Amino acid sequence: MRKIVLSALTISVLSTPVLAWVASASQAQGFSGSVGLGFSNSTGTSQALSINTEDALNWVRGPWSNDTSFAYNYARNSGVVSADRLAVGNSTKYRWLKNTYAYGTLDYVRNHFDGYFYRVDEFAGIGHYLYPDENMRLALQAGVGARESHRIGYAAVINPSAQLAAKYRWQISKGALLTENVEAVLVDGGANTYQSLLGLNTPLVGALGMRFSFLATYNTQVPVGYKVFNTLTAVNLVYHF
Repeated sequence: MRKIVLSALTISVLSTPVLAWVASASQAQGFSGSVGLGFSNSTGTSQALSINTEDALNWVRGPWSNDTSFAYNYARNSGVVSADRLAVGNSTKYRWLKNTYAYGTLDYVRNHFDGYFYRVDEFAGIGHYLYPDENMRLALQAGVGARESHRIGYAAVINPSAQLAAKYRWQISKGALLTENVEAVLVDGGANTYQSLLGLNTPLVGALGMRFSFLATYNTQVPVGYKVFNTLTAVNLVYHF
């Protein structure tokens, strides 16, 4: 049964890729960002409708770029917490060829509603850009590293892991952007995670826009009583600066 959250607060900071279609001398350097406010809806083990705020900060300098993300979702109804998710991540890239880059990532996720006290993923790898059309870009990434995870009811463990990811961008118009990021984290022992993040950014007035997003996560190993598939849908008004 769906729960309607009467008192909820969700804070999420999501970064977007800093690099544009190809590196060039005219590419904007330095910092950029956005601030947003909206609503989110989750299904799976946690079913909640809550308020959502969204912010972003990006940095680029020459062949280097860095994306840092912070997301926190919290909902409480009649004294019962129905959503409590924290995700922090950082990705650094060095573009050593026109369409090829090296990257390193560090991601931390704490979400008791998906059956884990926390998960930490560290990867280093290579990415390559493809351009199906002049307004489209597809980034393919492959990396190796390790995952530290603490499943509820079990001891914390560290296992070797690998990451496969595809990140698609379609600049529909000057202000409208469609993105789809798909990621697979393959862990020794079988506790894999598959994730899809679909986003649509549309312009409204001036620097003000709207963002729709849909996050789907599938964990192959969860404790008894938890669902392997969870989703989070969000609609935000976003101010870009």
